[in-house]
Amino acid sequence: MSEPIDDQDVQDQYIPDPVKEKQAKAVHWLISLIRLLGVVLVMLGLAIVLDKLPPVPAPAGYVLVFLGLAQMWVLPVWIIRKYIRARVAEEEIAKAAEGTDAP
Repeated sequence: MSEPIDDQDVQDQYIPDPVKEKQAKAVHWLISLIRLLGVVLVMLGLAIVLDKLPPVPAPAGYVLVFLGLAQMWVLPVWIIRKYIRARVAEEEIAKAAEGTDAP
């Protein structure tokens, strides 16, 4: 025999929200693209520093390396934090709206 289904079991199941999943995929691809472009900046900066591109001065290469490293490490973390804050705020607003509707 099968056991009766609890209301709590039904509430605990994950039901995907297509809109939120689409947003999460967009953020994932954005971060991947930003990191890839950061790698390109680092490589270009290193090429400039190692005199592989002669007409460009070396300090410009150092700046590109610094910007590329920041783009690979700092910018994705900042974007993820902003995304998570927005999601948490959205959930808090929804909870508050549910709380005011209840008698």
